[in-house]
Amino acid sequence: MVQTAASTGGVPGQYTAHSLVEGFPGKSASHGAFGWSSLWLLDDGTRRVLIDAGQPAYIPLIHAGLERLGLTPGDVTDVLLTHMHWDHVSNFTMFENAVTWVGEDELAWAAEQPAGTKFIPDLHVQELMRRTDGVERMRPGQEIIPGIHAVESAGHTPHHLAFFTERTEQPLVFAGDSVKNVHELATSRVDSTMDDDASVRTIDRLRSLMRDTAGLLLPGHDVGLALDGGEVRRVREQRAQISFFADALSDETDRSIG
Repeated sequence: MVQTAASTGGVPGQYTAHSLVEGFPGKSASHGAFGWSSLWLLDDGTRRVLIDAGQPAYIPLIHAGLERLGLTPGDVTDVLLTHMHWDHVSNFTMFENAVTWVGEDELAWAAEQPAGTKFIPDLHVQELMRRTDGVERMRPGQEIIPGIHAVESAGHTPHHLAFFTERTEQPLVFAGDSVKNVHELATSRVDSTMDDDASVRTIDRLRSLMRDTAGLLLPGHDVGLALDGGEVRRVREQRAQISFFADALSDETDRSIG
């Protein structure tokens, strides 16, 4: 069950998936990456599992999204990180009662990068390395928590992980930035990857998983994606609410996309 509403009901022992923030596949040549990544919460009534932690500007959106569900950050039990880029990692510290799960090899790789390496939040990497409580390492193929499995998905970063669960109404693949948007899943042409060939292999693997399970793929910077007769389609319209002050005399102007 994939929802954006505030219901947490469902079959006992089954996760309900809630979209806290829907990703958007935008770029800005003048202001860097948008960093508008997807945030999903899986809730079975006992465990509340956040897939990625988002970027700093998401803090009020996370509070608002959880509040719609009658929750607070303290109710989140687990945070699963797909990879060590700033827009997926930055807010892990706001979930004081959660265990943060990070790829063992991904964290080791990020820790070896010099300060200022693009997209890697140095202080967050150091904090994950420093903590002995509340941080757990994970590896590909591992069932991290009941019903949620880590899937090797290298390319965008060397040790990127996706997550797969069948403990939902429809099987779900949380792809992170191994598949950022509808274009990448449809064409296997990946923007911003450290290894083109590895990314193509990952997309092939995740498409096969979708076909074999009739699952949905939830990308890192887009709404949910489905395979329909071999064609990739969005499960809902993509939209970003954008406004800006265009001149000295006008009020804030809506320039939403979608």
